[in-house]
Amino acid sequence: MIYTKEEFSKRLAELAGSSGLSELCASHEDKLYTICTQLDLKSKQFNLTAITEPEEVLKKHIIDCVFAAKTVKALSKGKGTLLDVGSGAGFPSLPIAAVLPEVSVTAMDATAKKTVYMNETAALAGIGNFNAVNARAEEAARGKMGEAFDIVSARAVARLNVLLELCVPFLKVGGYFVSMKGAAADEEMKEAAAATKKLGAVFVEKVQYSLPALCDERYLLVYKKVEKTPDIYPRNFSQISKKPL
Repeated sequence: MIYTKEEFSKRLAELAGSSGLSELCASHEDKLYTICTQLDLKSKQFNLTAITEPEEVLKKHIIDCVFAAKTVKALSKGKGTLLDVGSGAGFPSLPIAAVLPEVSVTAMDATAKKTVYMNETAALAGIGNFNAVNARAEEAARGKMGEAFDIVSARAVARLNVLLELCVPFLKVGGYFVSMKGAAADEEMKEAAAATKKLGAVFVEKVQYSLPALCDERYLLVYKKVEKTPDIYPRNFSQISKKPL
C-alpha cells in the first residue's frame, strides 16, 4: 500500500533534500503523489512495474526521474519539447512533466494499455503538459515526429547503440538525447561510438548521481545532435536488433 499523503510529503521532502532536488519536488508533490497512488492502484492490472514497495517507488521511480528532470531543465532552460521513448509506466516522462510544467512532454510506448494508463494518470494529477502516444519508435521517427523534438529521453529500454538509432532521429539538429544508464554506462558508450557518428550526434557529458541509501551506479549520458540523421535511419527493428550500429 502506498504512503498516506502526509507520510509521502514527509518522505519526499527528506529524499529530495538529501539529493539536492528540493526545488523541483516541493511545489509539485501533489502531482508526484498522484503518480505514485495510480501506480499502486494499477500496477498489477497492467503489469506496469516490478517496483511496487512505497519506499522503492519513491527512490527508484520518483527521485531517479527527477534527477533526469534536473538535467533536462539545464539543457532546455525549462522549456521546449521532450519525447520519452519506451516510457512504459511513465518513467521518466510523468515525473519530468510534473516538475517541469513548461516542457511539453510526449511519452511513447508500443503497448496501448500503458499509453492509456499514462494519459489517465496525467489527467488525474493535473499534468497538462503531457501526452502519451501508442507507437513504435522505429516507425514513428519516419513520420511527422521525426526531427521534431528538443530533447529525447529513454530509461532501461535497450543497449545504448540500439537506443541511439531509435532516439536520435526524433531530435532537431541542436537537440539533446538523455539516456539513463547503470553500471555498464562506460562499456555501452564505447560500444555505441560508431552509432553516435553515423547518426549525426556527439557525446556531450556523463552525469553521475546516486539515490539515497542505494549503492548502485547511475548515470545520465547526454548526446547532442549536430547534423541531420541520414534518411536510412532508423532501420526496421529486426535489422537494428540483429546488426546494431
